[in-house]
Amino acid sequence: MPIYRYYCEKCKKEYKMLMSMKDQDPKCPECGEKMTKQLPRIQVKSHGSSSCSSGNCSGCSGCSS
Repeated sequence: MPIYRYYCEKCKKEYKMLMSMKDQDPKCPECGEKMTKQLPRIQVKSHGSSSCSSGNCSGCSGCSS
């Protein structure tokens, strides 16, 4: 089962919970309000197109010479 991040608007707190994909959104453990599921945080690295296209990119292993 995946771990999801949920946020309670009333308490202003974020919780990480182990949930089945079939489970409904949980209620806040502190106040009992329904919480909203947060989108996963995705970090994207970008490089200047001129340095990567010339083969001088040293920022990641994804660029090839």
